Amino acid sequence: MKKRQRNKILKIVARQINSRDYTKLKPVHFGCVDKTISNFIIKKYVTEFHPWWYDQFDNWRNLDFQAELNKHYDKTIQELQKWVGIDMEQYQQYFQLNHKKDPTKQRSNRKPRKQREQPIRKLRNPQEFKIRVNVKLNPTWQSIIAEPAFHYRGYDFFIAHYGGRWVVSDVATGCRVASNKRYKKAIQLAKERIEKNFDVYVHRVDRAKAGETA
Repeated sequence: MKKRQRNKILKIVARQINSRDYTKLKPVHFGCVDKTISNFIIKKYVTEFHPWWYDQFDNWRNLDFQAELNKHYDKTIQELQKWVGIDMEQYQQYFQLNHKKDPTKQRSNRKPRKQREQPIRKLRNPQEFKIRVNVKLNPTWQSIIAEPAFHYRGYDFFIAHYGGRWVVSDVATGCRVASNKRYKKAIQLAKERIEKNFDVYVHRVDRAKAGETA
């Protein structure tokens, strides 16, 4: 959809939602708004919070992941609201009334999208791995094509090229460990971080697994 058409739809939806009119939107209008909101939140998480969090690797003991994620989410919502012009609290009420249990929005039957990014270096052993992002504070696993990077004391790590950089993530939580423009450097940095902070890493994995089973 062209930006001009998208912006026109956002203005129409903003007028309705901000006036507390929760009449169900036209499918094309709701689809546009829902996709715009989701893409914005995911992009902010992947390009801002995710890299920042792993830059704090050495300080994880002094940080609360959920608290920091909540701060990031609140900031993202404020930026989103300013951009699209839609009162997000009102939109949440609209969504709960009209789409919370809408079976047409189930995406489990969709085929996974193919990776469009062209790695600088061709993957020698491409496999499908999972990375985890948060959409509206709900952890979501997404598929990505990558290859095994290294194994350390019972834990596996993989590397993929996205966002213009080589990124090493762990299989256990799907989270980023290190990144660099160079393939070998990214793996080297990841190994050093894991070896130096292994106890912290294991604690992070245990917390993540406990959260999934809670």
